[in-house]
Amino acid sequence: MSTRIAWIDAAPAPERAAAAAALAVQGAEWGHTWEVVPLPWQAAGTPPGARGRGADGLSGPGAGFESVVLAPDRHATTLPAWAVQPGRRLPVLLSLGQEPAQEALAARALRAGPGDYVLTAGQGDGTVRELALRLVALLESRPGSGMDWVRDAAVRPEGPAAWSSAGAAPAELLQTALDHMALGLLVLGPDDRVRLYNARLLDMLELPRSVLDGAPTLSELTLLQARRGDFGEDFARVDDRGRPHVESGASLAAPGVYWRRTHDGRTLEVYTTTLPGGGLLRTFSDVTPHTRLQAELRLSEARFRSLSDLSSDWYWEQDADYRFVHFTGGSNRLRMAASEIVGRTRWELGALNFDESDWAAHRRLLDAREPFRDLELQRAGSDGSPYWVAVSGVPVFGGDGTFVGYRGVGRDISERKRVEAEIERLAFFDVLTGLPNRRLLTDRLQRALGTAAREEAHGAVLFLDLDNFKDLNDTLGHDMGDRLLEQAAQRLLTCARPQDTVCRFGGDEFVVLAEGLPGDVHAARAEAAVLAHRIVAALGKPYAVGRMGYHYSTPSIGLTLFGGRQGTEAGVDDLLKQADLAMYQAKAAGRNTVRFFNPAMQAAVNDRAALESELRHALRSDELVLHYQPIVDSGGRMLGAEALVRWRHPQRGMVLPGEFIPVAEQGGLIVPLGQWVLERGCEQLVAWSRSPATAQLSLAVNVSVRQFRQPDFVDHVLQAVRRSGAQPRLLKIELTESLLMADVEEVIARMEQLRAHGVGFAIDDFGTGYSSLAYLKRLPLDQLKIDQSFVRDVLTDPNDAAIVRTILALAQSLDLRVVAEGVETTGQLQFLQRHGCHAFQGHLFGRPAPAAVLERALRPAL
Repeated sequence: MSTRIAWIDAAPAPERAAAAAALAVQGAEWGHTWEVVPLPWQAAGTPPGARGRGADGLSGPGAGFESVVLAPDRHATTLPAWAVQPGRRLPVLLSLGQEPAQEALAARALRAGPGDYVLTAGQGDGTVRELALRLVALLESRPGSGMDWVRDAAVRPEGPAAWSSAGAAPAELLQTALDHMALGLLVLGPDDRVRLYNARLLDMLELPRSVLDGAPTLSELTLLQARRGDFGEDFARVDDRGRPHVESGASLAAPGVYWRRTHDGRTLEVYTTTLPGGGLLRTFSDVTPHTRLQAELRLSEARFRSLSDLSSDWYWEQDADYRFVHFTGGSNRLRMAASEIVGRTRWELGALNFDESDWAAHRRLLDAREPFRDLELQRAGSDGSPYWVAVSGVPVFGGDGTFVGYRGVGRDISERKRVEAEIERLAFFDVLTGLPNRRLLTDRLQRALGTAAREEAHGAVLFLDLDNFKDLNDTLGHDMGDRLLEQAAQRLLTCARPQDTVCRFGGDEFVVLAEGLPGDVHAARAEAAVLAHRIVAALGKPYAVGRMGYHYSTPSIGLTLFGGRQGTEAGVDDLLKQADLAMYQAKAAGRNTVRFFNPAMQAAVNDRAALESELRHALRSDELVLHYQPIVDSGGRMLGAEALVRWRHPQRGMVLPGEFIPVAEQGGLIVPLGQWVLERGCEQLVAWSRSPATAQLSLAVNVSVRQFRQPDFVDHVLQAVRRSGAQPRLLKIELTESLLMADVEEVIARMEQLRAHGVGFAIDDFGTGYSSLAYLKRLPLDQLKIDQSFVRDVLTDPNDAAIVRTILALAQSLDLRVVAEGVETTGQLQFLQRHGCHAFQGHLFGRPAPAAVLERALRPAL
């Protein structure tokens, strides 16, 4: 009689058919007639029919299946619902891949009903034989399968007849029932001989029936198995509980339960109990699936524990009342003993950053059975030092849907918090002084504007700069400068009120944001002034820096108000600009003082900014022109001219240098402007060279200190001369005395380079600046130009007259020519001539004018 088996496989049809055939062949080798029917995985949705009952395509014509082999896809995570339905009777053999998720499938199936599983590595891995072995065991253990009865009929012919007879003897019926038990059964009489056994025992122990029918003693049976090697070398296949009993040949009493393994790797659980009257009852249970699952669970648990121990995280569990019941891993990072945690709720443990409202919100989340992530808690360790943890958790439900509690992970994030705090400190606080930096000031000032508007109060911004701080850096070094800044910061903090913000704005600049000043503007102004003068007094005291003792660095403070009943339209940037502008006004007023911002300051700045922008455009749009003022000798003959730049503004008209030269100096335009004058002057020399009347005229061009100190200044001068074709000997460069205040050797070297090409030099406005006679005699000069401030009062001021005479005598001793500037009267001219001056420039001889009108305009006033 054949046994029908369903092979339900996710593999393609050819592979499915081959596997089913291989299983049938293996069964035939062992004397079993199996009809293995290959079916597609789609057919797994409906449970196979029992014998004689169809089942939606899974059963063959007129018959069901004795067992089912399920071979799901290697990545499957679910089985058909009928296979995991509790109370399933149909044996299920699973052919699974070696992924952990597939082993979880086996656990669910084995909990539902009879079954087993085999882990396969793929085609041809030798698992067909293992599948057949497991299938034999399943079929023989299935109640009502009939397979044991077919075998037993050859030994006990009366069996089938007795079973089929309605009046079967109770003893025969009992034997039949015993033979179809899933357990192996062995009963020993008081004489220790075998009295009763079932067929399952023979299969489990692989014993021939003839041995047990001979009624051996337990000792004889044990020795027989030992000789066959059933217990392994040194009885290693028997666990510690049963080994003494087996080693003694059953002479020692058997334990109540022990485990042993068979030669094919299966595990049997052996129970022994004493029967009334002195006999023994011993049962054998195949617990291989159970032990395999236990081993896998232990391995999984070991993996989890090792990962937990290596991880910086810890695992926690709570019960339905949110009390901690378990901790694993990372416990050394909890900074609390487990005994302090278990049995308590999270809010009973407390957190420094949570109040009752925070905990109430957390409890509401838990009561809603919601997961949570990265709940950050600050706690105090046993030593009192604060630390941070981040906790995440999910709700846990039982099989019946009942809420069990929460489980999750936690980690110590103290280092991350420290780094975040350090990043915030670097982002919002000055590293040197520890004061808020510009970024934090901007944020607080923005909030202060809103507060002042709501409360109709005033606030003030005090922008201060330390006077002469650069001198300290240049003389004692930046480390001493840093020390002074640290002291200044501490003094500012002592001057400020608790609600004020003291900020290091950058370099030697600080800003004080004063809030909460009175709503009345006059009272607010007075209170802000008191604060400012308190700061002036504090910062004006000497600073202890280095071995040189003390250094003085007074502050210049600019102050602007905001807010009040009238409000303010100025934003953060506007207020800082206003205070900065007022600070520069304080510096211009002599430093070590306070200046309030007023709109006139801003208007002047706006005008200057507009003029600078227009001047940049003028340089690009050829709005600049050169006018020339003649330089004459004592006889009125023209020797040359000084080039003076003018600006033909489209709206303003002719703009004089006194208006736009300072703007060019401040805006960095003086260098391109000076280069433009130099190039146009050389072109004018070339134009004059074409006429005999003007061919020998020289031209004086003013050069600023900044332009002269440009590294490529010499090259630019020589390029202008070469490109234009002008004669270098006719070009005179006028420098001011301020050029001699630094790097005199470099100045002399550059002058010598140009002098070697024929370019001449003059000191302009001589006597108004700083001149060292030691350097003056070394400079490669051609002439000195007496400043017009001395010439103007030479007839009325004895001091000016004496200075002029001294300059003329000095020039004569140094063999330098002299040009007197600003000559406007005949009396001035005669005085200068009488004391040895031979060249003159001023309105007496002609005002600055275009080159075309020079010859007509110049007439000696003799």
